Amino acid sequence: MKEIIVKKSLLVLATSLAAVAPGFGQKQTPPEGSAPKSFTVPAGDTYVLPSGLSVTLVPYGIIPKASISLAVEAGSLNDGKSRAGVASLTGDLFREGTATLTSHQLAEATAQMGSALTVPVGEDQTKFELDVLQESAPEAVKILADVVEHPLFPESELARLKNDALRRIALQLSQPQTIADIRFRKLLYGEHPYGTVLPTEDDVKKLTLQDVKEYYSSNFGAQRSHLYVAGRFDKAAVKKAIADSFGGWAKGPARTDNVPSPTPRRVLDIETWLACAPANQSGRYSSGID
Repeated sequence: MKEIIVKKSLLVLATSLAAVAPGFGQKQTPPEGSAPKSFTVPAGDTYVLPSGLSVTLVPYGIIPKASISLAVEAGSLNDGKSRAGVASLTGDLFREGTATLTSHQLAEATAQMGSALTVPVGEDQTKFELDVLQESAPEAVKILADVVEHPLFPESELARLKNDALRRIALQLSQPQTIADIRFRKLLYGEHPYGTVLPTEDDVKKLTLQDVKEYYSSNFGAQRSHLYVAGRFDKAAVKKAIADSFGGWAKGPARTDNVPSPTPRRVLDIETWLACAPANQSGRYSSGID
């Protein structure tokens, strides 16, 4: 009896699978895509303050937030041979307070706006960025102006920030990609600042607060800077905040050009291969510059 029941169950299962099996091999036709939605780039309002600061305002979107970014034409390109790493150290110190705000007060003020100040430092630019609630845009403009015009640069934080920089460098030097990039850039750009990816440990250790202050005074000013405000904000209030906060910023030094002249060539770099091989599972590396 049990054998008959098992056979009937198997027969039912086989019949069910036979009925659905053809569907498994059929490729379903995807639905047709809809027509692309139209998009118009919002009109921006660009102007220049008497001090030389360029300003671009772009009202856009429906989310009640505004992005404020100040781009200054100064970065590791302006380090100088004797103080490699000073641009990055200066960027870290900008977040340590102003003449009127301690680092804690600065962090608290930006947090109340729904944001946190970031100061990324690149090769050609240093940026000061806040992404705030709509109603906080004018106040955020004032905060950025205070940070860039009246940095505190506290010597009490210098040793800590230099130690942080040394740890970051040690971590990056443990990665084959960084090692390869260092050698690649040196082969491509030579002694030009673009040829330096990371400062050395000795470079960082010998940096002083005076180096930071000299770098700041030699590279920061209104005519090297561009302020961007995008998103939802009260345009009239923001323009007034910009005029009040940045109107008195000194022009500072003019923009500088330091364009590299790379020499294209093909290179098989054994030195880099040997440096990368212990950390590279494949044990193979070649650097080609075309």
